[in-house]
Amino acid sequence: MANSSFEKRIFTTVLWAILPCYFLAIFLLWYIDTSFYLQALVTIFLSAIVGFSFHHFYYDIKDQFISLANLVEALNIGDFSLRGKAEEGQSGHSDLIRQVNKLADSLTTARYDFKESQLLLAKVIKQIKVAIITCDQQGKITMVNPETELLLGLNESKLRHKTLTDVNLGQLSKLSSNSIEKLTFGSRTARWHIFKDGFRDQGKQHSLYIFSDLDLLLSQQEQEAWKNLVRVLSHEINNSLAPIISLASTLDKLTARSDIDLEDKEDIQSGLKIIQDRATSLKHFLAGYRVLTHLPKPKRQSVDIIPVIEQLVSLLNYPVKLTLPEQVIIMVDVAQFEQCLINLLKNADEASGKNSEIDLLIKVKANQVLLYILDNGPGIQNLDNVFVPLFTTKTQGTGIGLSLCKQIIEGHQGQLHLANRVEGGCQVEIILPK
Repeated sequence: MANSSFEKRIFTTVLWAILPCYFLAIFLLWYIDTSFYLQALVTIFLSAIVGFSFHHFYYDIKDQFISLANLVEALNIGDFSLRGKAEEGQSGHSDLIRQVNKLADSLTTARYDFKESQLLLAKVIKQIKVAIITCDQQGKITMVNPETELLLGLNESKLRHKTLTDVNLGQLSKLSSNSIEKLTFGSRTARWHIFKDGFRDQGKQHSLYIFSDLDLLLSQQEQEAWKNLVRVLSHEINNSLAPIISLASTLDKLTARSDIDLEDKEDIQSGLKIIQDRATSLKHFLAGYRVLTHLPKPKRQSVDIIPVIEQLVSLLNYPVKLTLPEQVIIMVDVAQFEQCLINLLKNADEASGKNSEIDLLIKVKANQVLLYILDNGPGIQNLDNVFVPLFTTKTQGTGIGLSLCKQIIEGHQGQLHLANRVEGGCQVEIILPK
């Protein structure tokens, strides 16, 4: 009895409740003195009613439990669209159906909330400007965000199932969370803030790594500080230069009409001319730095940069050797990109000297374009200050060319690096997203 099904136990209980009454009625029917045919007919009729009632009761109970089982099974496999029909009024069976329907509604709402949260998280991970990597228990990469793809130069499909050692990040497992380390992440060597944590996915332990580029952050803050400084200095100095130029011009005119001795007059006018010329030159010098503080946001569009580079090199007429693929289409502001190349090629030509060839080559990766400019000059003595505004090693330099180039490239979500070559000369590396 204990091992029989629930439906059979209910059926047996009802059977034991009805059968005594049935047998009592049959006994009384046959006990009284009446016709045999009537007794037999009534007995058959009662037996048929009892048998039909038992049959209907058993299969009705069974169908109800099958319906409930189907509802619960649908919930178990994630199909929350099925609903049970509950009878009006209060009963245990109707309440059970209503609760199952409410459970299905709650699970449907939870599924939509979960999907919306996943979509929001995916958007945040896609747009956030930090590198994110997750690994399984074996140390194999399971997920990366677009920023990581950009840094490593590989798509997520190619990074999946690779280990951290395969991408030269094997030392991460030995580092502690919230540490600052100098690492080579793909093609970028910088100081990184590393956050490590663990999480479980489908019952398995995973590792989470988040990398923040501190050098890039400091560079952006430094550029903003220089912009503010140049903006304030330009404003204050221009306010002083304007009246100096005006007064020098006025005094020069007054001196020309005065009765001063000719030799003294020439000396005074010569001095005023020097004051006016130097003030005007200083004003033009400061105007060059205004470019750093008023550089507009790039108007990026899909462009094949190969003909742009070829046309620019032919116009500049520098001795440049081009090693370019047939086509490279990226999103750039053509005017700003040309201005950047003009400054870099001019620097390379001045550093190399006359009749010394400059190499310009492009390499294309999965989601990156790498542009190199190589010269044969003496190299750079102070690499730490090359992007600092006002710093220059040239006698006629202004110290804004490389700062402007860096600002243009970073405005395109790219990177600009300078390094001295082992064989001599300087290497400029521009990394742009494809």
